[in-house]
Amino acid sequence: MVPIGNTTARWMTLRYGLALGVIALCTLAGFVMTERVIDQHADMLEVVNISGRQRMLSQRTALLVEQLRNAPTDAERSALTARLAEATDMFERAHRRLTGADEGPAMGKDVRRLYFDGPEPLNDLVLRHIAALRAVIAAGPAGLPPDMPEADLVTHQALGPLLAGLEDMVARYQEAGERGFATLHNLGFAALILTLLTLCAEVLVIFRPMVRQVQHQFADITRMTQALEQTNVTLEAQVRARTAELHTAKVAAEQAHLAKSRFLAHAGHDLKQPLQAINMFTGMLERQLDKPRSLALVKDLRLAQRSMHDLLNAILDISKLESGVVEPKTANVALFALFDQLEAEFTGIAENKGLRLRVVPTDLSVRTDPFLLERILRNLLTNAVRYTEQGGVLMGCRRRGDSVWIEVYDTGRGIAEADRRRIFEEFVQLDRPDRDRSEGIGLGLAIVDRLARLLGHPLELRSVEGRGTVFAVGVPLVSSLQETVAA
Repeated sequence: MVPIGNTTARWMTLRYGLALGVIALCTLAGFVMTERVIDQHADMLEVVNISGRQRMLSQRTALLVEQLRNAPTDAERSALTARLAEATDMFERAHRRLTGADEGPAMGKDVRRLYFDGPEPLNDLVLRHIAALRAVIAAGPAGLPPDMPEADLVTHQALGPLLAGLEDMVARYQEAGERGFATLHNLGFAALILTLLTLCAEVLVIFRPMVRQVQHQFADITRMTQALEQTNVTLEAQVRARTAELHTAKVAAEQAHLAKSRFLAHAGHDLKQPLQAINMFTGMLERQLDKPRSLALVKDLRLAQRSMHDLLNAILDISKLESGVVEPKTANVALFALFDQLEAEFTGIAENKGLRLRVVPTDLSVRTDPFLLERILRNLLTNAVRYTEQGGVLMGCRRRGDSVWIEVYDTGRGIAEADRRRIFEEFVQLDRPDRDRSEGIGLGLAIVDRLARLLGHPLELRSVEGRGTVFAVGVPLVSSLQETVAA
């Protein structure tokens, strides 16, 4: 064998170290640029948060001023004045933090010009709004004059130029944030391309000459050549295996990205609807407080708020289950207490739809996590009542060997054979011409499926189109001997 010369070895080592240095510099540059973009947008996010709080507080103060105008008693006026003073203090603190009077985030140049420059700066609008509120607070306990200009100014600004200015500022920061994230994406792509080019150069300049040198040294040794060839075959198999693993990982990442995008699209769309409804009802309520129809508007507002609350809970539930933070805590559970609780909770809901709910009593006990089992049954009952138009809903249990199958029957429209696997996926609601988006975004059965798999409880679905559906969950039975030992 011809040994590799010291000069050749040093030159190869130098090239290898240079290539590694370039890769390290690319990684460091990408990290530094990413941190800079993140730091820049941290202040943007805080400005958007504070501006959104100002917008909400301006609406709240306007509503309190209108209520104060119409308060009939001294006690009500005093209470409303105190609430108005508290909201005004919060509004002023947010303004001081945003403008730098108190320690706060750094404004961008465009937003600072919007806030302090122009024919009608947003800073002047806010200060006039605060001054008018202070005047209303001072006169509040004694009652506001019908034509008090400060009260009119608060109402006009909260629904007009002040609201428009705050929304404009939030929109500008959101646009800046989107541009920043696009820049971050481009930087990441550029760093990836540069790293790949460096690796290609490393292959051509370092590893290729090394392979030629090794092949030249061992050209006249048959045994070593055969061993080298066998090594190459093994390496190729490993490369193919790694390539297959990378392809699988790439497909999984793409599917996860699509699922995330679909999740955000569905959740964002459905969360905007109740929020828009709340804004609309609030605006109508402000203009119609002295009309009988205001009670109906308040009811609609509460329904929209409840819808938003339910949607957020469903999203949080599915997120917790996906992240694996939910751990079952099993115990012996007597079903009669759980059945009584669910019957009391859903009887009124069913009767409001003209349905009859029947829960068959039982004295059986099971081994499970009582909280998670309750969530499964509550989701199944909610689903049954929601999609049943006439007839009723029945919940009971059957004993099969060492298991208890808790079953929920409904007399709804049933589920087609082709849809019975799909309904347990996220965001799937079967096509309904009368579908009410406020009733959910298709996460209820997905949560049931995840909880059942987490607990190791099998699920069954039986359905006849036009007649009804049965969902059943199998739970381990607790024998009398086990109950005695537990006691």
